[in-house]
Amino acid sequence: MDTELNLQDGTAGGSWGLKHTELESMSMMQCDTPVYDEFVEDFMATYTTDDAKPIVRIARRFCDTWPIPRREGGGSSSRRPASPSNTVRVGVMDSSFNPPHYCHGAYMECLGIMELMPAAGARGQRAWKEARVLGIDAYLLLLGSENADKRLTGSGLEQRMRMVDMLATTVVSDMTTDTWHLWKNRDQFDATNLHNMAIGMTNTPRFVDKCRAVTNVVHREWTRHMGPAAEPPRVLSYFAMGWDTLIRFFDPKYYKAYPQELDEFFANGGRIAYSRRLGFPDADVNAYFERPELASYLEYIFELKLPKRVKHISSSNVRLAVRDSTQGVRDIPPRILEFVNNFQLYRQNPSDLSQDYPA
Repeated sequence: MDTELNLQDGTAGGSWGLKHTELESMSMMQCDTPVYDEFVEDFMATYTTDDAKPIVRIARRFCDTWPIPRREGGGSSSRRPASPSNTVRVGVMDSSFNPPHYCHGAYMECLGIMELMPAAGARGQRAWKEARVLGIDAYLLLLGSENADKRLTGSGLEQRMRMVDMLATTVVSDMTTDTWHLWKNRDQFDATNLHNMAIGMTNTPRFVDKCRAVTNVVHREWTRHMGPAAEPPRVLSYFAMGWDTLIRFFDPKYYKAYPQELDEFFANGGRIAYSRRLGFPDADVNAYFERPELASYLEYIFELKLPKRVKHISSSNVRLAVRDSTQGVRDIPPRILEFVNNFQLYRQNPSDLSQDYPA
C-alpha cells in the first residue's frame, strides 16, 4: 500500500508527490523515508541534456522557511522566518554520497559549531584577528548527477537520494547526545541552525557552476518567502570538502578559464571549509598554501578540525565493510545501514568498491 508524502521542490510554488512504500521487511524508520524516483527521473530528463544550464534543485526542506531560519520560541511565531539580514550563509555538503556516513554529518556540525580562522598565510588579514563561528544560516546536502572524476557505481541516484534524506534526518532529528554529535546540549544545537536543512541535486561537477546555482536557488527561495519586491540577499556558500578535493579545486585542468573562474567562484560568495586526511602534517599543508598563486584566496579558505572518531571514515571504506560484514559497519547511521542491507547494496560487483576520494 502506497501513501503520498507531499514535499516542496526547488521551484516557487511547486510540489512533488513523493511516496513512501510500506515494506514488511523494513522498520518504520525506512517506511517514513520518501521515495525519490519521480524527483530523480524528472531531474535527469530535464537537467542533464547537453544544453541544460547548471542548476540546484531542492528535493526536500526539513525547515519550511529554508534558507531563512525560524524564529526562536514556540507558538505560531516559530513558523515565520526570522528577521532577514542582507547576507545568507549556507553550509554545503556536496558529494556522491555512495553511501552517506557520519563524517558527512560531522562536516555540517563543524560548520555550525567550530570557531574557525582562514588558512595559514591569511591570518591577521582584515577582521580575522581571532577565530570565530561562521554563523551558518542554512545547510544543503547536495547530490551530484555526475562527478568530474567518478563514474556512477554501487547504488543508483534514487537510492542515494533516499540515503541522503536519512542522513539529513539523523542530523536534524537525532537528539541523542551520546552518539557522534559534536554539539553538547540542545541550546548549542539550536544555535547552529542545523534544523534549517534541505537536500537536493545538482547537474554540474564544477564548483564555480555549483556556487552560482546555490546562489540562484537561495534567491528563488528568498523571493518565495519574502515576496517578489524583496531585495535578494548576498549569499555566501561554504563548501565542505576533504583535502584531496581541495587539491583538485585548484587544479587548472578542471577549469575552462583559469584563474578567471577561480576569481569568479570567490567573488560570487564561494568559500571552502576543508578537512585534511589523517596523518597529514602541518608542514605540508603550510607549504601548499604558501604557493604564490593562492595568496589572494587564503582568507576564504577555512580548516575544519573533524573529531578523531570520524576522520577515518570514507564511503569506499564503508562499502568494503559492507561487503565483508555489514554487522561490523559502525560508520553509517542505523537507518542507512538497514537500507543498505534491505537492498543488498555494495555486494554485487567488486569494481563498485574501488577507492574514491574522501568527502
